Amino acid sequence: MARDLTLGGPALLQHNSHGRVRKLLLCPPTYYSELNTSEMRHSLLDAGDGQSRRACSMYRGLVHALSEAGVDVFWERPHPDHPWQVYTRDFGVNTPAGVLIGKYRHPVRRGDEEFGMEALEALHAPVVGRVARGAFEGGDCWLLDESTLAVGAGSRSTVEGIANAGEILKPHGIDVIGVTFDASWRHLDMIFAVVAENLAMYAEDRLPPDFTQVLKDRGWRLIPLSQELVTQGGCNLLSLGDGRVLSFLENETVNEILVSEGLEVLIPPLGEFTKMGGGPRCLTFELEREA
Repeated sequence: MARDLTLGGPALLQHNSHGRVRKLLLCPPTYYSELNTSEMRHSLLDAGDGQSRRACSMYRGLVHALSEAGVDVFWERPHPDHPWQVYTRDFGVNTPAGVLIGKYRHPVRRGDEEFGMEALEALHAPVVGRVARGAFEGGDCWLLDESTLAVGAGSRSTVEGIANAGEILKPHGIDVIGVTFDASWRHLDMIFAVVAENLAMYAEDRLPPDFTQVLKDRGWRLIPLSQELVTQGGCNLLSLGDGRVLSFLENETVNEILVSEGLEVLIPPLGEFTKMGGGPRCLTFELEREA
């Protein structure tokens, strides 16, 4: 295991997308506001103090749920000119070799990478590199195992960015698989979600057949979801390991499916975030996840 020479202990690393989560990086919604950039079509935009209070209340519920689950939470410093910084997921991806810093495609998110790096530096977390070409966002990334990172190419991450990520990770024994999907979906985690070891949910008929075949060949079982459930944010899930999944209260049908699979489901209300296409996974960044 890699070591943090500054602290003299094990480095903060993620080994897959299903092992037990020990530490997460979050950013409080101090300056959160709804921006009309989501590809998901909602008529629920409600800017102002009421929306801000509800978002903050729900966020406290999320943090409480994580605390009850035994997850240690660390924080980014929020900045007033970055209203979507609360979605810490997207500035990069953690891997067995260290954090790979991404590159945002749209101007509204640019600069958030720097705040993520500031937090990582304070925590002495290892960084393996930074994508310099194209675009590369964490919401498109799923670490299938210690040597395979699947990265979606929809409306955010680009083929060029994925290729650059592959160049950085290849010397560390990590292969990058590009997953091309319809650009009407923002990130891969809108249509695909790892919920346990070799178990995932996905949007029926929205993933390329070659990717689903790769998963099946590796022994994965895939649970299809209707487009209606996916559009409501049904795939925005975070596996916490040990048979637990972080979902949200409003995700009723998907929660029932998860329970039927024998999983324990944590369901804080998160409607102020899910209506803009966010959710438990968007709001969290893995700092440490066990193999």
